[in-house]
Amino acid sequence: MMRRVKYLILFSSWLLISVILTNCGPRASLRGLQELDEEYERLLRNWTQSGIIHRDLDRMLTVHATYLAPDFRQAFGVQYTKIFGIDPGKVDTDLELIATTTGQGHEFFMFTDITEDAWNNLDERDAVWRMALWGSPDQAGLPPASIHKFRGRGPNLKAFFPYIQGFGQSYLVTFPYKQENNEAVINPEHGSLMIKLASAFGTVKLHWKVQE
Repeated sequence: MMRRVKYLILFSSWLLISVILTNCGPRASLRGLQELDEEYERLLRNWTQSGIIHRDLDRMLTVHATYLAPDFRQAFGVQYTKIFGIDPGKVDTDLELIATTTGQGHEFFMFTDITEDAWNNLDERDAVWRMALWGSPDQAGLPPASIHKFRGRGPNLKAFFPYIQGFGQSYLVTFPYKQENNEAVINPEHGSLMIKLASAFGTVKLHWKVQE
């Protein structure tokens, strides 16, 4: 019993710190090329977390990440149909991956703006940045199962994710549903996910509450 209480206190502290750090991050702009539906904009804001790393006076990294939760994917499909008038499942380009890759794992759309373009290579084996996912503080971090680098920033992508800027790179990042011990990443007692993006220049932690 004491061990359980101690564990809950530890996780509560971890969650409180995460909220404070998240609130200190940059706000993702939702002013884009299209007038977004209120529901899509609400879900985009709800499922997007942002962070920034400074070194001295230089900004090393700005990151915005949207968790592709089921309700967000549904809203994305509705928004897509409203803009283009077609089913995203009938089109085979980068943008439509967001609507059609359900069930692959915990997926995130991520935009990173890094000072040195050569370091914006999250999909490469020798990337400067290391990325992992946690469902609770007692877990070992899980590296991505796959990272898909979008071919461009393009106006169509920016229409759905207005925080995309003129510089930077977009990715579709997929993490496994299960840990190496075959237990689910999402712990029902905590219902949270955290991505840590780290390098020699600093660390960003992004947190999502995925279950009430």
